[in-house]
Formats: sequence, structure tokens, C-alpha cells
Amino acid sequence: MKRRFLILFLILLAAACAWFLLHFRGDIGIWLREAQGVIAGWVDARPVAAAAGFIAIATLGKVTPFPGGIAIMLTAGTLFGPILGPLMSALGAALSALLVGALGRVLIADAIDRRFGHRISHLEEVVVEDGFNWLLAARLLPVLPAWLVNLVPVVFPIPLWKVFVATLLGLLPISFVLGSIGDGLATLAEAEAVPADVMLSADVLLPLVGLAVVALAPVAVKRLRQSRR
Repeated sequence: MKRRFLILFLILLAAACAWFLLHFRGDIGIWLREAQGVIAGWVDARPVAAAAGFIAIATLGKVTPFPGGIAIMLTAGTLFGPILGPLMSALGAALSALLVGALGRVLIADAIDRRFGHRISHLEEVVVEDGFNWLLAARLLPVLPAWLVNLVPVVFPIPLWKVFVATLLGLLPISFVLGSIGDGLATLAEAEAVPADVMLSADVLLPLVGLAVVALAPVAVKRLRQSRR
């Protein structure tokens, strides 16, 4: 039953992605320009409903392995400002990680364990014991794909509340950076012109590396004390 449900889900997901790509192709920018007024008006008229809808979109949008995190963070800043927007996009990402972790453990954890369990079993104690710190560092550094980091709690039994908190805190810095950029955009369509490597610039990457080092410092100190014993 689990395997059938997973296969059906993947088929529906692939069909939805194929329909989106075939339907819009290179016209996403045009669609965004045409829909700008409608979206902005709806946000102004129904801010609570718009915020809830955006968080739902951010949550479901990051469940898939297709890249879209940058666009979501930029859009959040454009629609909801440089403070509320980043908080909402980070919350959506945290909920997405929670959803992937919960569903993954039900649908594919057993299959992963049968296929790769003997290869990664020696890592389980280390990863689970310091899972919060490892996830926090991985979220702070925009190097690993979000969908790949989302699979870590599926493979290793890290408590899901730690997954949620680590994702939320880890994505807040970059969310505020991209949210402030999005807040300066005149239209949603301009988000397409923002280079994807903006997160890899020295002004952004170096502070994030510093935060990641701070996140892993307790792990390093603990390992050093254990080695001395």
C-alpha cells in the first residue's frame, strides 16, 4: 500500500511539473507582470488569508526537488516586506522539512534502510546525537540542495521538532538577505533577473560560514573532550 501510494504521488507530481513547464515555458515573466496587480491587491485586501496562502505555497513548493527557494524568498520580500516576508518564507521552509520528514519516514524510510542501511549505520549515532547542530549548519550554508537536506531526517531518526527549529533558524539569515532584495523590486517579474549565485557572493557567504562554524562549535568541543577521555 505504501509503495502504491508513493508511486501514485510521484506520477501526479511529475504530471503537475510537466504541465507547468509546458504551459508556461518562457512566459513566466509575462504572467507575473500581468498578475502583479491582482496579487498585490489581494494581499492588501486580505492580508491574513494571503499570508496563510503564501506559507502554504512555500511549504508545498519546497517539498519537491525542483529549485525555487530563491524565488520564494524574493517574492516574500516583494509582497510582504523585508521583515514579515522573510519570517514567512523561513516558516514555510521549516514546515516543508517537517512534512518531508514525517511523510518520508512513512513512505520510503524502510526502502532506504534496506538498500543503504548497512552503509550508513555507523553514522547514525553521530548524526542523531548532534542532529540539530548538523542540520542548522547545513541550512545556514546555501551549498547543499534543500531537498537533499530534507531527506536527512528520513534516513536518520532525528526528532522532528529539532528538524523544524533548525530549519527555521538556519534559513532566517538568507531569508532576510533575499527578502530585502525582493522588497526593493518594483515587480514580481524582476525576480527572474536576480542572479541565482547571489547567495554565493562574499558579502553573503562569509557571514553564513561564520554562523555555521558557531553552530558546529559545540559538536567540535564535545568531540575534543571525548577524545581526551
